[in-house]
Amino acid sequence: MKKRFVWLVPALFLLFLFSDASHAGDGTNGGTPSKSSGGYVPGEILVKFKPRVRLSALSGYLDRYGLRFLRSFPIIGVEHLKLPEGFDVPTAIQKMEADPNVEYVEPNYIYRIDAVPNDTHFALLWGLHNTGQNVNGTTGTADADIDAVKAWDISTGSPDVVVAIIDSGVHTAHPDLKANIWVNTGETAGNGIDDDLNGYVDDVHGWDFIHNDNIPEDENGHGTHVAGTVAAVGNNDAGVAGVSWNAKLMVLRAFDKDGVGSAAAEIQSISYASAMGAHIINASWGGGSYSRALKDAIDASPAVVVCAAGNGGDDLIGDNNDATPHYPSGYSSANIIAVAATDQNDNLASFSNYGPSSVDVAAPGVNILSTANNGGYIYLHGTSMATPHVSGVAALVMGQSLAASDQNRLLAATDIIARIKSTVDPLSSLSGLISTGGRINAAKALGGNGDENGDEEGGGCFIATAAFGSYGEFHVRILRNFRDRYLQSHALGRAFIRFYYRHSPAWARGIRGNELLRKAVRAALLPVVGASWLALTFGILPVLSALLSGCGLFFCIVRVTRKGDRPLKVFKSGRG
Repeated sequence: MKKRFVWLVPALFLLFLFSDASHAGDGTNGGTPSKSSGGYVPGEILVKFKPRVRLSALSGYLDRYGLRFLRSFPIIGVEHLKLPEGFDVPTAIQKMEADPNVEYVEPNYIYRIDAVPNDTHFALLWGLHNTGQNVNGTTGTADADIDAVKAWDISTGSPDVVVAIIDSGVHTAHPDLKANIWVNTGETAGNGIDDDLNGYVDDVHGWDFIHNDNIPEDENGHGTHVAGTVAAVGNNDAGVAGVSWNAKLMVLRAFDKDGVGSAAAEIQSISYASAMGAHIINASWGGGSYSRALKDAIDASPAVVVCAAGNGGDDLIGDNNDATPHYPSGYSSANIIAVAATDQNDNLASFSNYGPSSVDVAAPGVNILSTANNGGYIYLHGTSMATPHVSGVAALVMGQSLAASDQNRLLAATDIIARIKSTVDPLSSLSGLISTGGRINAAKALGGNGDENGDEEGGGCFIATAAFGSYGEFHVRILRNFRDRYLQSHALGRAFIRFYYRHSPAWARGIRGNELLRKAVRAALLPVVGASWLALTFGILPVLSALLSGCGLFFCIVRVTRKGDRPLKVFKSGRG
């Protein structure tokens, strides 16, 4: 009896595993996108004097007109000045523009974050892996995503890559973020000393340029949401996953609780990020007027600067940025990549700005679930939400470059941007609206083949990829197809996938470095691949029926064989 039970276990397990189950999407209601408006800070200007007279001219204006010096941006040679009472900005600019010692002068323009609000299941992150699931009341289209799961077979990101989040701050204690918050190793926390001599005391995680202190916490929620999309901790059995599971988040607060920030705060943030080694700068904001000082700061940075294209105007309909420029996304800086938003069906989001010349790529930006200020999770939408998807991909590419830097393959910002732009998925819905006509593809950006066989290829087969050598290898594709068709379709299968994603990357690293172990795992996987191929070819029910029939036939054969092998009993007569 026990032997029979052992043979029945696999069949019963398979039958149970593939039983259908339904799942409900989150019912959170969406919001409406906000307008990014211009304006400037009253009584403040940004001025750049000619280099040969910079100090003397600055001193002359301070003494003669009673201007107050606020700060200097030495990398770009710009001074931030406060006007005296009764001296308005237009008058000051008109007077200074007539001075041959002034290279340029401008208001301290205001910019705004580009999103409005609209938890914890990976299946809801359609922008990373879209199976056509219902998210926040909207059903999507399979593969209308950035193929993050395929990309993770190649790389889940490097902790050596730093992404600066210039925003409203970040809730640094969020359970899904705290392990990935950047730490300034040159600073000793809490000692009240500027240990690294960078001009900021105890800037352990970044800086708050609104309150001018070392506590860049989020009072709005926007920055926390953006940070989660870039680099929420992956494989931690909780919450959401960022595009890059391991990148570090440098927190630079340049926007107040209402989502309003000035060019001066943004220039300070960019200068800090550049000086402290950030590889990528996420700029999910914009809408102010053209600021030459802000552009100079971006031009001077070695980082990839990922900018939101903006969310249209009061009519909530996206505008053409070629006709009505949006900044900073519209600057001609070589290290900027401008991002539009797509929805769950690979269409340009209705609120998203566009521009055949001024907008580069698109990324998911509708019903995006990410980290919230209260320690939970929330849906937001906007080009602000699309932008961190691109920042995450840039972080993955940079991490891959750092790993290969011993071969002199370290990529510059322009190289990373070119890689992302050249590997988009072309979409008819974006043709003629943005320069590449496509939505980003993380797997392709890392050198993979992305959608070679559509989204059924899936991703995340870490062990099989390590054993067979490539995520595009024939056996691995069969396993991916099987997983996406059968395991992803119900709760028990998804629970198995979550367990697998949590533990298999570490196992895969051990397999990859041991040729003997790779051969053993390949041999062990062949029967699984064969069974998966049969299920994909003939359907799961016929294969289960054949398996059960085969088991029954085997039991019958064993039973008959055993009966035939029994010795005949000899009955002796009682007669002598």
